[in-house]
Amino acid sequence: MPDREVDVLVVGAGTGGAYMAWKLAGAGHSCLVLEKEDLGELGKAIGPFHMEEVAFGRFGIPLPEGGELMHTVDRITMWAPGGGHSVGFSFPTMVMDKPLFIQRMQGYARDAGAEIIERMAVEELVLEGGVLRGVVARGGDGELSVRARLIVDASGIDGAVRTRMPSGKWFENDPVSPEDTIFVYMETWKDVETDLPHGVNSYPYYQGWCAPAAGDTMIVGIGMTGGFEAARRRHKEFMKVIPVKGKPVDSTVGRIPYRRPPLSLVDNRLMVVGDAACMNKPFSGEGVVSGFAGCAIAARVAATALASDDLTRDGLWLFNVDYFRGQGAKFAFLTASLPGMMAIGPAEMDLLFEAGFLSEESSLAMQEEYEVKSDPAEALKGLPVLARGLATGVLKPSSLAGIARAGMTAARLRAHYGFYPGDTMGFGDWVKKVAPLWHKAERAKHAYFAGIR
Repeated sequence: MPDREVDVLVVGAGTGGAYMAWKLAGAGHSCLVLEKEDLGELGKAIGPFHMEEVAFGRFGIPLPEGGELMHTVDRITMWAPGGGHSVGFSFPTMVMDKPLFIQRMQGYARDAGAEIIERMAVEELVLEGGVLRGVVARGGDGELSVRARLIVDASGIDGAVRTRMPSGKWFENDPVSPEDTIFVYMETWKDVETDLPHGVNSYPYYQGWCAPAAGDTMIVGIGMTGGFEAARRRHKEFMKVIPVKGKPVDSTVGRIPYRRPPLSLVDNRLMVVGDAACMNKPFSGEGVVSGFAGCAIAARVAATALASDDLTRDGLWLFNVDYFRGQGAKFAFLTASLPGMMAIGPAEMDLLFEAGFLSEESSLAMQEEYEVKSDPAEALKGLPVLARGLATGVLKPSSLAGIARAGMTAARLRAHYGFYPGDTMGFGDWVKKVAPLWHKAERAKHAYFAGIR
């Protein structure tokens, strides 16, 4: 294939890659997208997926129609491990066919002028003086060399560009390890019998959920680190608890990152977005909407940098600043604090539900704003329940201490991310402050998952 030269090369034609191509091609820049898979296969490993209705307006995406839209659900219910306590809240959500959604996003990109080439995998980078200038890709039609002013890595968890970059003080190229990967195992059930309310039913203690799928079927899924076998074992345990009967007719698997993002999402002529940048929600693993949030910032910064012809690390740095001071700071807090909460026993988790520490307001705030909010007056009402738990031995003082330790680390991380350096000059000192905090938080997260595998 003849060599190509474009303004923007996007690696990956999934949700994030298609969105970036749509926005940057729409801004008048020549844009080429390379996808290693057959375009018709993208999203099939997941099938149905959920996206909150408000996100469509937030990112300027038209609402789904026809066969793409499977269901509209209005409610999310979170259940305690024992099933005796729950928290439900209204959160209008679209259940969609992911392959059709991706194809619609790719159509927007093409309509804006982007070109998409399928079955073309990046094999090596073109580096000149250590600066990224392009990629060499190979596929069924041969080898293709592409040079670009800007390269966007939207290739998913494997980070086809990011992990091939030279490592240094400015950029992290380490792959996502199995211990930092959520392996998702989902079964599709028919002839379902359940008393659970309609909508999404979540069991945080088991990292499990069930939700409507195509027709009258239901998806029952689980997420677990370490590998697909660990996820299947956890799924079997989950099925012993969840009040659902039916016939499993299909199963699918997938992988999503569950670790902090790289401390910088840019380098000279490079941006990293979506799963390649580990932008998934810490409390659910969902990455489409949170990835769009990062892509919206990246597209705005990239358009300005392309117009001014400053594609240096400094010229792209505002992507880091705007992302990490906003969604990144919130996700840092949640990523570090959740293992302390999840590491308690099932009876202790039941007690927290009973005490109202997972209220409707706080649960909705986490979904809408990615914030942990609490009403002091409501919290006081739960103190007698906690006191009873401590007195009877159901609630262990060590569990409360673990929650407090995780919370303090999380609060310090959020504070540091709130002051992410406004330029490259302060990056080294900032890294020295956050690195030991992340080491502590990730050690706690790994210990939690190792204990339940």
